[in-house]
Amino acid sequence: MCKQFTAAIVWVMALASSACYDPNRIVAPDEVLLLTASPEAIPANGFSTSRVTARITTDVHRTVTISFTSAGGTLPSTTTLSPDSNGEASIFLTSETVPKTATVTAEVKEGTTVLASRTVTVRFDAASPDSLIRLSTSASQIEADGVSSIVVRAEVNPSISPRTVSFKTTDGSFVRDASPAEMSQDNVATGADGVAQVQLFAPKTAGTALVSATAGGFSASQTVSFVPALPDFISLSANPLTVSIANGPDAIEVVAKLSRSKGTVSKNVRIEFIATNDATGDPIGRFEQVTRSDDAETAKAQFVPGTSAATGLATITARVADNNNVLARIKVNVTP
Repeated sequence: MCKQFTAAIVWVMALASSACYDPNRIVAPDEVLLLTASPEAIPANGFSTSRVTARITTDVHRTVTISFTSAGGTLPSTTTLSPDSNGEASIFLTSETVPKTATVTAEVKEGTTVLASRTVTVRFDAASPDSLIRLSTSASQIEADGVSSIVVRAEVNPSISPRTVSFKTTDGSFVRDASPAEMSQDNVATGADGVAQVQLFAPKTAGTALVSATAGGFSASQTVSFVPALPDFISLSANPLTVSIANGPDAIEVVAKLSRSKGTVSKNVRIEFIATNDATGDPIGRFEQVTRSDDAETAKAQFVPGTSAATGLATITARVADNNNVLARIKVNVTP
């Protein structure tokens, strides 16, 4: 007659040495509960999941449950399960948005008695931004004319909640002609395709903007260049139209009025001024206090012929720097 085992847990070696079958026995701990996670690493994006599976091999005559707990990540609301016909129970662990390692514990219970316990770790790796939110623009470069615009488009992973996007820019404005510029647009809803978009209007000064979109705590960014919006036309005025070289300091104020067929000319566009004697074609005098284009789309200079300048009619020319095709001229008279 075999001696009955009364211990709650016995080792496999001890059981193997016994020739008797005990319907109430519990096999060795490694056989009581096997715990695995698949995959063992998931993105730290707040919605990726790993399937944690517990497999038990206790005697079929026992009624047991498997309870799951986790240090890190999120488990479903129901964490106590009954094993299926294969002795398995599975639960899904959802990642956090911060890279870390989570520990999941599974306990086999008979009533309130814990028969076995195992842990498994799941690593939350830094998520690739492109897997969560993608940012694109209809153009990477536009003219800084105050009216040109691009479309900023954010494509959001459908698992992110809530499905709204906040846009920000370091230059330009999301509202045309806004003063001050509207440099943020919050809670822009995505469409059924998961896309949210806004319109970004150019400023009037050349520069570079960092445009960003944020959804569900994740961000993507892109740079947009605002290149100088050069004038298409120049008109030139001078006051007075006559200057005498006898008075060396006397000067003529020259004003170049700039314009474009679309929008306004960017601030700080450089205009070159030159004066030539009509009879000889030689340059004369000098230009002082030269300014670049301002908010009023004007550039100014003071023409000083000096005491040694050739007298007679002279032509003052204003042209866009590095662009000889956009220019204007005006006649002035240099007298003794």
